[in-house]
Amino acid sequence: MRRCVALAACTSAMGYSFESHVGCSYSHIYPEQYVAYKTSELFPGSLDGDLTKKVWEDVVWTKDFVDISTHTQPRLRTRAKMRWDDRFLYIGAELQEPQPWATLTAHDSVIFQDNDFEVFVDANATTHFYKEFEMNAFNTTWELCLNKPYGDGGYENSTRVYGSKGWTMEPPLRCAANVQPLGALNNPKLPGERWTVEIALPLASLAERTGARAPPRPGDFWRASFSRVQWAVKVNPETGGYEKSPSCQSCPEPGTAHEDNWVWSPQYAIQMHQPETWGILQFEDSTEVGATYYREWPSRSAAMAIYYAQHAYAAKHEGAFTTQLHDLLQFSSEPFPVCADADTIISAAGEGKSAMFEATVRSPASPEVAATVRSDRYLTVAK
Repeated sequence: MRRCVALAACTSAMGYSFESHVGCSYSHIYPEQYVAYKTSELFPGSLDGDLTKKVWEDVVWTKDFVDISTHTQPRLRTRAKMRWDDRFLYIGAELQEPQPWATLTAHDSVIFQDNDFEVFVDANATTHFYKEFEMNAFNTTWELCLNKPYGDGGYENSTRVYGSKGWTMEPPLRCAANVQPLGALNNPKLPGERWTVEIALPLASLAERTGARAPPRPGDFWRASFSRVQWAVKVNPETGGYEKSPSCQSCPEPGTAHEDNWVWSPQYAIQMHQPETWGILQFEDSTEVGATYYREWPSRSAAMAIYYAQHAYAAKHEGAFTTQLHDLLQFSSEPFPVCADADTIISAAGEGKSAMFEATVRSPASPEVAATVRSDRYLTVAK
């Protein structure tokens, strides 16, 4: 069941909005959710990008991807599926593409400079030590670990940055890209239809430094999302080949010299490094089990509302945080408006760049769950 409690938004006499008791479910931004079913029919060494295998046909697609921050429908369809076994999370994706194009061939290149497909996984849903994987139609890859989001001072740990000492999933990570029809890649004389991918991400690597169990158990939830970076291309009359010609379609300013960003679950900003808005990945053994409501969602969201309001407050108060919930109501904003009815405890310390806060929040929509968020976005729950 996706949306169990109705939203009720309130506006105070001062004009700012906050979440009422009923609305503290944050059901209006409940992420996309996918149930990944266990399988014994996929193996990393056999991946070829062919999604017509029965193991893939037996499970449903995600909803079609949407623009990362607007309500404009992307011009090209993108969708994905997931399976898992005791060692790997398997991902299959289909990207409609009339002009298949890729240039990067070196591992750990910055793949989003090409048209790409990206995977993000936060195994313990803390927003810290999440993993990112990118690939292009050449099957060139880049994988990295973020200790925390860039906006909170995080940094990339990868072999691109640290060489052999950097974090990597290879081996045993495996993936394959299949451009259809054969011969269409970088060939304007042969219109493309799509490119499909198969990916095997090692569960142990995805869970590394998170405390999440790997393999997960049936009924476990992780946070995950997908992104497709799409650059417009044109035919160069001199070379006869494709070349990048940025002109976005579904972005906030269509036609400007930017890429499009199409995602599985909305981010509400042109920013993938917001793990709190990623989709919900539910692991199950039997295909008879459907999606289960993520009970942590209301309290997690109420905690993130404090996080955003605190940083907005600090921007107006010389970097200082507050311990008073009522101070934050005027800094409440979408997509995470402050829940005025939540049981909230806030502590703060330090000044300037050393200022910190910690808030523990119980939403009235999930009072059995206490979510604690720090000023660096580190988010945990207790039940």
